[in-house]
Amino acid sequence: MPEQQLRIDRCVCHDVTFEHALEVAKNRSLSLDQLADELGCTTGCGSCEPYLRRCLATGQIVFHEIIED
Repeated sequence: MPEQQLRIDRCVCHDVTFEHALEVAKNRSLSLDQLADELGCTTGCGSCEPYLRRCLATGQIVFHEIIED
């Protein structure tokens, strides 16, 4: 059986992929706070916040490691 690799690619509370969030942020020049208002990301459990920060800073949309604040 192949080893499963960790794959984090979305806000699980609102089922919003980081790819979609990045597209919305870029198209509308939104900050993380504005993106939260628009899509709900970071307003549930908040565990997606460090991933979204990195996503907006680097364009990375899939993560294979746990990122802590």
